[in-house]
Amino acid sequence: MKSLGSFIALPGSDRRLLMQAILMLMLVRGALHLVPIARLRDWTGRMQAGNRPAARIIWAVRAATRRVPGATCLSSALALQRMLSSNGHRSQIHIGVARVSSAFVAHAWLVHDGAVVIGEEEHERYTRLTAWDAGQRFGSAG
Repeated sequence: MKSLGSFIALPGSDRRLLMQAILMLMLVRGALHLVPIARLRDWTGRMQAGNRPAARIIWAVRAATRRVPGATCLSSALALQRMLSSNGHRSQIHIGVARVSSAFVAHAWLVHDGAVVIGEEEHERYTRLTAWDAGQRFGSAG
């Protein structure tokens, strides 16, 4: 989707889903500054019934991530987990760190059905510290 014309050419359901993903990403970005992470994590992982296919949700959040200024791996992973869990799809957010020069850097990625679908770039070089499963209150370390 490189232009307004491409957006308009999308089916109506995809346009609505993409707009929902953009709004969700913006909401999560703001919430990261205002809401304790434990509360945000609980909200994004709350499972609900829904009927939207996971593949379309993943497409929408990936597209939104490319278009929302300041979107980070963590905000994208949290937004995607919220949209997946609100449609009954399980996922796990993984948080890891790596050493770059003399500093530590962090990275978040989301796994759905055994595949990394957000944050896949170079996630292998990060040592996983924790994982947050949708539907569970606390993630597991390891």
